[in-house]
Amino acid sequence: MNEFEKLLSEALPQEEAFKRGKIVKGKVIKIDERYVYVDIGYKVEGVIPREEVNEDIKEGDEIQAVIVKISPRLDYPRLSYRIISQQKGLEELQKAYVEGREVVGNVEKKTRGGFIVDIEGVKAFLPASEAGKKLSVGKPVRVKVIEISLQKERPKVIVSHRAYLEEEREKRKQELLKKLNRGDIVEGKVIKIDPNKGITLLIEGVLRAFLPKEELSWGRDKNPFNYAEVDETIKVRVKKKSRDKDFLIVSLRELKENPWEKFTREHKVGDLIEARVSQVVSKGVVLDIEEGLEGFVPSEEVSWNGEAPQKGENVKAKILRIEPKRKRVILSIRQALPKPWEEFLDKNPVGSKVKGKVERIEGSKAIVDLGDEKVKGVIHRSDLSWTKPKRIEEVLKEGEEREFVILGTEGKYIKLGIKQLTPNPWEIVQERYKVGDVITLKAKEVMPFGAFLELPEGVEGLLPLSEVPRDVKLDVGEEYEVQIIDLNPKEGKITFSIKALRGEEEKTEEPHTQEEEVSTAGFKLGDILKKKWKM
Repeated sequence: MNEFEKLLSEALPQEEAFKRGKIVKGKVIKIDERYVYVDIGYKVEGVIPREEVNEDIKEGDEIQAVIVKISPRLDYPRLSYRIISQQKGLEELQKAYVEGREVVGNVEKKTRGGFIVDIEGVKAFLPASEAGKKLSVGKPVRVKVIEISLQKERPKVIVSHRAYLEEEREKRKQELLKKLNRGDIVEGKVIKIDPNKGITLLIEGVLRAFLPKEELSWGRDKNPFNYAEVDETIKVRVKKKSRDKDFLIVSLRELKENPWEKFTREHKVGDLIEARVSQVVSKGVVLDIEEGLEGFVPSEEVSWNGEAPQKGENVKAKILRIEPKRKRVILSIRQALPKPWEEFLDKNPVGSKVKGKVERIEGSKAIVDLGDEKVKGVIHRSDLSWTKPKRIEEVLKEGEEREFVILGTEGKYIKLGIKQLTPNPWEIVQERYKVGDVITLKAKEVMPFGAFLELPEGVEGLLPLSEVPRDVKLDVGEEYEVQIIDLNPKEGKITFSIKALRGEEEKTEEPHTQEEEVSTAGFKLGDILKKKWKM
């Protein structure tokens, strides 16, 4: 006895011969608008309501039916074809239920709390909670049988479209998990964003994927909300499958090449690059070279004049060091810039005149403001005057504005001069005088080792004590007739002698002291001047 017959045995008391509940076979002999007439071997034909029979049945077909009402008072025994057709349908549904297969039905109508679905003549109930998605009356639907039983002498079948969809999703999910491998690029819909963890995606509507914060970018920005919005579709690269192989771990940053590997492949020490200032700190400046790659500029390499760029500013920088182990790049902004003093010198070449203001005096040199914030000038005492003053303050005063001559560069300074504004008197001296000439000069300064005599051209020469007779006394302001015994304009040296003028080697009664001999022997004006000017 099959399953349906068991149901019938419970629903309809079995009786012998042509009794209620008896399954009979017969031949269709007539079909009209109300009934289908079937010869079942009884004294009269049995009739089946026309609406129970498919349009495919025609006269001459042999069919099975169930006697549902028989009585001498009836003209014809009442038969039911629907129960028989349901028998096959119920058997198929029972088999599908046991095997867990889906079946196809047709949505017959919508009722309170769900839908009636016709499955091979069997009316099944599809609860709204099991619909899964919007259904349309008259349209086919795939379902799974979740319950089959007999209730109040009638079969009860409950089906679920949601169960079918979930099973299909699981199948598709497993297919995707099997097909996808590390490195594959997939698209997923954002279904959840956790600011502390990352982004959850759904791939092809069935497979979950998780994008951790650390995999958002090679850079510092790890805020998931800066990379996606819920319901947005984004592309990601598969990193691995979860431990239970139920979902994927994916990466957004791996869609781009590792910036460090790219940088070391494309750049070398000495290259110039463009970058954006991300931070200005006490020790220097941090630059964003590209997403996920930063460079550091030490404070001494930021600029030539101590100025720092602003955050967000784009700058050029020179690569000083690449440190693979630390994944660090050391850069210089100032070395990527023209040197300010060289730019200044290009605009104001050597020999040109500029105006400046004495900013401060430092020993034997002065720092001059040239009206350019990036460049300062420097002038040494030796370039103040051809007569070489003892102190720089004799010529310059702080705050004083003067005209200077560009001499070149000295480190990061523009080297300046004042004496170069006038002709070099030594060149005039060289033209006007020669060794052996006799001239009368006034003593400008008397020292223990001799006297300095001033020529009309403004330069000084030395009359050593060893060249002065004993009977001659040296006094400031006194005039002396002397002979030039040494003339070296290149070194700024000129030496005079009174003894040579007299044409005699005077023998002194008392020789010069040892100190005098040491101070005048092997006389060089430069050495004497160094003592005089404390150079």
